[in-house]
Amino acid sequence: MTSLTVDALEFRPGGAKGGFRLGPVSFSASSGSRTALVGPSGSGKSTLLRCLAGLESPSAGTIRFGDRVVSGDGVHVPPTARNIGFVFQSGALWPHMSALEHVRFAGPALKKADARALLDRVGLVGMEKRKPGSLSGGEAQRLALARALAPNPDVLLLDEPLSSVDVHLRDALTLLVRSLSLERGLTLVVVTHDRDEALAMADDLVVLRNGRVVESGASLDLLARPETAFTAAFLAQAACLPVEVGSNGSVTTAFGTAPRPDGEGPWSLVLLPGDVACGDGPAGRVLHCEPDGGAFRLHVELEGQTVRLRDASPRAVGEPVSLRLEGPPRLLPAVDEPKESP
Repeated sequence: MTSLTVDALEFRPGGAKGGFRLGPVSFSASSGSRTALVGPSGSGKSTLLRCLAGLESPSAGTIRFGDRVVSGDGVHVPPTARNIGFVFQSGALWPHMSALEHVRFAGPALKKADARALLDRVGLVGMEKRKPGSLSGGEAQRLALARALAPNPDVLLLDEPLSSVDVHLRDALTLLVRSLSLERGLTLVVVTHDRDEALAMADDLVVLRNGRVVESGASLDLLARPETAFTAAFLAQAACLPVEVGSNGSVTTAFGTAPRPDGEGPWSLVLLPGDVACGDGPAGRVLHCEPDGGAFRLHVELEGQTVRLRDASPRAVGEPVSLRLEGPPRLLPAVDEPKESP
């Protein structure tokens, strides 16, 4: 098993000023761990993954696999010498090769029986003679996964592996990836913009926005205790309402005043699902109501944001409803756009 450490990594295409810039990015993944790089489109997830794979050369910073520097300090180890498996978003299968030929080409040390066993393990029983053109989207991604595992890599990198797979097949593939990484003790890094996919496949998250790490840590911690308004909104579907800071140090929110937090701000009032109930506070408008166990899940518009809560009674769409804050106000830093370096 191999750990992974990224330290102050930067990448700017062509080294030119302007345009997209990744970094500086720092994070680590312990041996045998499962990490998801998450964030909206254009946040730098795939670029970072390609740097880990050696498909891109960073402008600055270092990447280590265990104690070995694979990028930085004047070193750039090519992808073929990093002992990685890589699953591309498109699968990138070779159209002229059968499934068995894919696996044996990628893992030349595998015996034919072992290659067949690997295909069976990813759910391609009896398909060793099939070529990519005769496979479904889900089957093609299973073959791409088998090919990535064939050389017995230390690190498995996946770039949006389920984006082209039908929705009803994604759960099974997600569980397969997780199971295989556990069985083989792989260090897994997966890129996805899908929150549920990230939480199902990985135990740790690195949240990216505009080429920077917003925050990182255990997925359950980031869900329950986000440190920024952006992470709360992206991962936990929180509503993030603007606040006003008074000269006396107090902060005025839609639910009243609150003490000013430490730090410089700016802040947002963050409302996670469960932070708000129907009550006697500010009025919102019901956008959607659906059954949720013995109660109902409401989506309520408040100050241009969607607040999610549960209530014992159904509500009609468009109905006004007053809201009550269930605990102390959660004031978290808003994330500014990163400023371009001179």
